[in-house]
Amino acid sequence: MSKGERTIVIGTVVVVLLILLLQTIAPRETNWTETFSAHKRSPWGCELVVERARDLFPQGVTLSHDPLYLTAQARPDTIISSGPVNHILIDEQASWDSLDLTHLLKMVEQGDNAFVAARQWWGTGNLLDTLNISSDYRWTPSEWSEEINTFVHADTTVIRFATQPLRWDSASRFVRGDHDYMFERFPIDSTEVLAVKEKTDSTGTHRYPVLLRMRWGKGQFYLCTTPNAFTNYALLRPEARHFMEATFALLPDRPVIWDEFYKTGRMESSTPLRFVLDRTPLKRAYWTMIVLLALTILVHARRRQRAIPVLEPVRNTSRDFAETIGRMYYFTGDHADLARKMCLYFKDELRQRLYLRRTVWDEEDIATIAARTGIPITEWQSAFRLIAHYETAPHVSEEQLMQLNRSLSRLRERIA
Repeated sequence: MSKGERTIVIGTVVVVLLILLLQTIAPRETNWTETFSAHKRSPWGCELVVERARDLFPQGVTLSHDPLYLTAQARPDTIISSGPVNHILIDEQASWDSLDLTHLLKMVEQGDNAFVAARQWWGTGNLLDTLNISSDYRWTPSEWSEEINTFVHADTTVIRFATQPLRWDSASRFVRGDHDYMFERFPIDSTEVLAVKEKTDSTGTHRYPVLLRMRWGKGQFYLCTTPNAFTNYALLRPEARHFMEATFALLPDRPVIWDEFYKTGRMESSTPLRFVLDRTPLKRAYWTMIVLLALTILVHARRRQRAIPVLEPVRNTSRDFAETIGRMYYFTGDHADLARKMCLYFKDELRQRLYLRRTVWDEEDIATIAARTGIPITEWQSAFRLIAHYETAPHVSEEQLMQLNRSLSRLRERIA
């Protein structure tokens, strides 16, 4: 590598490293995607909320990455050993199948509490339909924010508690997030309104239920239509965090099972090789095989890429000899000697190709040659007279030499 090429390579590497460094230290744009995941520190994630919930629930918060029916199958042993628990499910939509819903209702009926915060309730396992509850959507005017690249409510959403001892306590105010869903119909005898959203217009102040508590067997359901109020962003806003803290304070002091399955799924490999990857011996054998295969490919490729020496092709020395002899006779002009050699080589070729034992070249040999080649004997007699003439001719012209060559070539082509 020359000095100039080395300079170009070093300069390219420095520029790439500088670009990577600038991208690393540059401020990142805030991700406003609604994940509601306990593994996300984004505004609409719940990682900080889970950390704070461990302070509110001293008995611990456990993240569940299993569907509800698997959680229910493990609950009998837990109920006997440690008693009932609180289930917290926060997501943009509560869409379960009928199997999950059946097991959730069974766990609450046996004494567990379930806190479910969602805006949309649908699927084969529709909890609201089972509980004879319906929700509604009341649109609030919004404005597009270039700063956060999303819609922002033109008016602040105000939520107040409607039950003792928090009744009409200081309001919680939300300026971002979708808080336009509310409960429209619910059984009055078994349901209690815990919090309402206030909306003031020209006709006065209206209150819409957003947080309900409903008895179900030995346990209770806590249903909320504002999941954005239980995210990192709401926790970090002084005017909004009170609603989250007071709502969680309504739950009894029990171990908490925080759902993550319906947001992130199982925390396991989704590859078809998950059986192998879940077993330590098989996993080690699998990665050992991959490493050995990679080494084999690298070593084999390196061996195959060795330089191949350039070999000169074998020269045709017979052709070179013929060209040399031809130039010699061409420049010397001794046509008589060349004619004698042509006759000699023709006879030797006849002897080898026709397997002749006698080479006296008399009438008997001529008859044998005619019989073996199928050429009339008269033509062979004429040819041998021509050969005998040129073998003893002292002078031969160029035209005579060419005629001799044509005559011998025609006979050579006709020999079988």
